[in-house]
Amino acid sequence: MLRNFFLGILLFASISSVIAQKSVHDYKYVIVPKEYEFLKSEDAYQLNSLTKFLFNKYGFSAFLQGDQFPEDLAINGCMALQANVKKDSGLFVTRLLVSLRDCNGNEIFVSEGGQSKEKEYKTAYHEALRNAFKSIERLKYKYNQKKQEKEDAIPAKAPEVSQKETTPRKDVVVAKVKEEAKSTVVLPESPEVLQFSFNGNTYRFKKTEYGFEVFQKTSSQDLSIGKIYKMERENSYLVQAGNLSGGGYFDGFNNFVLERINPATSKLIKDILARN
Repeated sequence: MLRNFFLGILLFASISSVIAQKSVHDYKYVIVPKEYEFLKSEDAYQLNSLTKFLFNKYGFSAFLQGDQFPEDLAINGCMALQANVKKDSGLFVTRLLVSLRDCNGNEIFVSEGGQSKEKEYKTAYHEALRNAFKSIERLKYKYNQKKQEKEDAIPAKAPEVSQKETTPRKDVVVAKVKEEAKSTVVLPESPEVLQFSFNGNTYRFKKTEYGFEVFQKTSSQDLSIGKIYKMERENSYLVQAGNLSGGGYFDGFNNFVLERINPATSKLIKDILARN
């Protein structure tokens, strides 16, 4: 029980560290909802449409929820930030804030408050929103594709080896060498390594004491892309491996079934990594 507690702390700290380094430039798209909580209908006062327009004006690729999404966004909703507009008005002032959250609900950015003293609702909302977007304009947004791809390949930190093991195990020594070699290794054929195919790629699961380490096979090397942690429930796993993150289990054919929610469509995605 204590070991699981510390493992949870390590996993949380690792994820939190990655989140802390994120910025709006690491996301390719922005999704704007059809309706804001402080209003009573879809696109009331055309505020949602204006939000989409302003994001596009300042360099983002923005879509309204329900729009036809690009293929990469339809497959992986975590490429997008979820936009929201919040009302924080006083007695004589309309004040709006624009926030951006990632697919896990983590707040990545909050604008400065945009204000308006206009009395007519539509005019006040539009003026306040445009003023809020002044801080977004100052971001000078530009999608950082190379950084995003690099961070997606960074695995979560593996659990520490128990101090009771006075003699380092062979696989621990190999793991340390792998880490020092920037997680590029050549995995030998072994019962300890399971191989799967998915979307034209080959993935290899190396058994560990906490579950598996996930590698993506290349022409000459295997790149570590994340971890799979065994949960308390039998045949249930937590996957932290970039775009392959979610929950998973092995089916009756020894394939690995990955389940995750696409935040862009709010639908369950079920992918099958076919056992080779």
